Amino acid sequence: MLNLRIPRLRARRLPILAWLTLALASGAVGIYWWRVEAFYEQLHDEALAQINLRAVELADSVAAHTETTIRSVDLALRHLRDEYAAGRDIDETIRTIRESFPPNAIVQVAVIAPDGYLRKTSVGRSERTYLGDREHFRAHLDTPDDRLFISHPVLGRASGVWSIQFTRPIRHNGEFAGVMVLSLAPQYLADGHQQIEQSGLNVVSLFRTDGSYLVRTPRLLEAMGKRLPADRPFLRSDAPAQGTFRTTAAFDTIARTYAWHRLNNYPVVVNVGLDENVSLARLHADIDRSHFRTAIGSAIVLLLAGVVSHLLHRAARQQEALVASERRHRSFFEKNASVKLVIDPQDGRIVDANPAAIRYYGYPRETLLELRMSDLDRLAPEQDRLAMLRALREERTFFTARHRLANGSARDVEVYSGPVDMDGGTMLYAIVHDVTARRELECRLAESEDLHRNLFMTVADGITVMSRDGNVAAWNEAALAILGVNAVDIRSRGYQMYDAAGTPLALTDYPSSRAARGEFVDHQLYSVQHLDGKRVWITVSSRPLHVGSATQGAAAVLSFSDITKLVDAEESLRVAESVFEVAGEGIVVTDAENRIIAVNPAFTVLTGYTQAEVVGKRPSVLASGIHDEAFYTSLWQHLERDGRWEGEISNRRKDGRLYISWLRINVVPERLGHGKRYVGLFSDVTDRKREADAVWRQANFDPLTGLANRKRLEDRLQQAIARAHRNQTSVAVLFIDLDRFKPINDEYGHAAGDELLRQVARRLENCLRDEDTVARLGGDEFIAVLPDLQITDIPGRVAEKIVSVLNEPHRLGTHVVDVSCSIGLSLFPTDGDTPDKLIAAADAAMYSAKQAGRGTWQVTQARPAATPAVIKALGSDDSPAARR
Repeated sequence: MLNLRIPRLRARRLPILAWLTLALASGAVGIYWWRVEAFYEQLHDEALAQINLRAVELADSVAAHTETTIRSVDLALRHLRDEYAAGRDIDETIRTIRESFPPNAIVQVAVIAPDGYLRKTSVGRSERTYLGDREHFRAHLDTPDDRLFISHPVLGRASGVWSIQFTRPIRHNGEFAGVMVLSLAPQYLADGHQQIEQSGLNVVSLFRTDGSYLVRTPRLLEAMGKRLPADRPFLRSDAPAQGTFRTTAAFDTIARTYAWHRLNNYPVVVNVGLDENVSLARLHADIDRSHFRTAIGSAIVLLLAGVVSHLLHRAARQQEALVASERRHRSFFEKNASVKLVIDPQDGRIVDANPAAIRYYGYPRETLLELRMSDLDRLAPEQDRLAMLRALREERTFFTARHRLANGSARDVEVYSGPVDMDGGTMLYAIVHDVTARRELECRLAESEDLHRNLFMTVADGITVMSRDGNVAAWNEAALAILGVNAVDIRSRGYQMYDAAGTPLALTDYPSSRAARGEFVDHQLYSVQHLDGKRVWITVSSRPLHVGSATQGAAAVLSFSDITKLVDAEESLRVAESVFEVAGEGIVVTDAENRIIAVNPAFTVLTGYTQAEVVGKRPSVLASGIHDEAFYTSLWQHLERDGRWEGEISNRRKDGRLYISWLRINVVPERLGHGKRYVGLFSDVTDRKREADAVWRQANFDPLTGLANRKRLEDRLQQAIARAHRNQTSVAVLFIDLDRFKPINDEYGHAAGDELLRQVARRLENCLRDEDTVARLGGDEFIAVLPDLQITDIPGRVAEKIVSVLNEPHRLGTHVVDVSCSIGLSLFPTDGDTPDKLIAAADAAMYSAKQAGRGTWQVTQARPAATPAVIKALGSDDSPAARR
């Protein structure tokens, strides 16, 4: 007994030792990591403190330099202001100040008058420029203070470059007399920062107190016009004059340490930002390398501790199993081929199992000995306890059960069980025999019989069994339903059958009779007349019925299916095919990839393409090239959204001729086994379209000259007036009447007169823009409409050009004739605000031109007479109308 208890005592200590090993190793690794992180955190804080100190020193240096620079600018500005206020010429002073600054430092020196207009500038511009809306002018209005104002960087209207405006007010006898401006290039202030040591992505910036950039080094131009977020600490109203902070810049999203210094005498803040990544890069690299080495070492320590712990645990389990195994009778138990188990009847725990049991159940020995009988037979604990009690009392030594193996499968077993004395106590033995194969065979035989019975009765096809004497021996419910009969009628075959052509069959020709005679029937088509008159189509097949190893007489089984819906669908399809073939409209069917899969004969008639030429191709083979990509994109968007599209489209036939068609496209949705389809129906509407266009042209254009007629003229003039109202522009109307037309028409005939009118129409069109309109009112009267003119535009030059062009000789066949014109001109809104008023005003002005000697033009009588000076102004080359 002593030899058995000593190993068990040691085995109980091994798990404790294993857990202790893991705990010590984990604690040591954790303490080491804590010390390492604390050390590097200290180094990181010290490095940030050095960066912070460096930023403060640089900010102070930049602030001193910037204040000196601004002071020198302010002195120059004061000197200029005083010289100008004293009435002296400041040009020499400007040159002296420019020479005292670096080249290009001063963008310009300017004086803004009290009314806001630029009075003087050093850049030499003479245009009258308004600067009264600039902040550096408005800052000195309505205030007696004589203070220096520093503006946002602005793009100067006079100088045309970015500059910062340094301004002071000019006063004369105590009254505001304007603003003196000295425009300084931001680059001049930025150049002063180049002397400061910079590396990496460090920045030096100057801000106004409202957070807007004045200067930024580097990337100066990108900062122009930008502003800092309002949350920066030095922008707060209670912010101290100096300070530091850490943040990620809104300008370039780089983390920096910043130090600011607000200038004492000027509204400027100096901000120096040092890139933390540059200064901390080496420290972070050292930390990363240290972390890597520490992680490797920690992993090795923990891995070794885990291996030792695992070995200790395994050794403990092995020792316990060895001690338990030695207490049992091994020879009889382990060498038997039958599955044997030893069970503790108190709790159902499996105490021991022989090798045959381990192989049978598929569990490792250690796992199997941790299970209870309820884990194998899946019975409730109460049922297991009752069964073990009856076996312990030898009331039931044999029973059947289902045991579950390690792989999840369940097996039918017969169990022989009874009590056995072991180690001073009573256990239960269990001898297990697998009877699964026998049970499965019995079940399969029963299931096969049920399966065939149920299959026969529930299959959707009708089935009948013919006996050797030609009678119907058996049938299923589907047979009665398909044939429309009851059990009595099917036995007597009291239903009428027809062949595929609709001819009634004699009873001897029924497929059942043929099958009984041993004939082979394979998917043959018949129809059955129900008692209610309904005709049902069926397909029938027969097979000989084998009994044993040979066919007994003519016994056979018939199966038949109701295919009435298929026959009806086939008939519908045949009708649809007929419609497809004889339709007068062209029909094209495409697949989901928009490739043609079918066309009808009308398609070939309309396009010239046969089906063989277009199948597999896209409908773009018909494209005319007239419609742009946007047209087809819109078509497809409507088609996919609405499932249909209808509209007019131009296509090209195979022979290259264009035609206009009215096209309707419908989407056939996707269904099982078939992808989405597109069906297009189209008809040729070219002739109808041409007739409609001819009617429209006849209603809107003069048939002789091709110019717009009075109806179209009034429509275009009304549109021009409405557009001029919206855009604050003007519209000109020119009433043109030919001089000496009637003598030419009388001398050379009406044909020559018509030709002359056509030539005049072409010359008038060439004198005008594409957006202008010229129309013939009738006879030799024409009107031109010039829309979208600026208020200062006067179309006099256009009238002069028309007079000049029409005065040139005209060739009419073999004759050369001279003709001139008189033009009356009216303007919207001066001479009228409706088409009728403008035309009437121009008509009146035209008669004035005729009275003035013909071959000239006149404005309305309400306007001043067209003196030579006025005519010259009307034809000024500065007006857009004259440039036609």
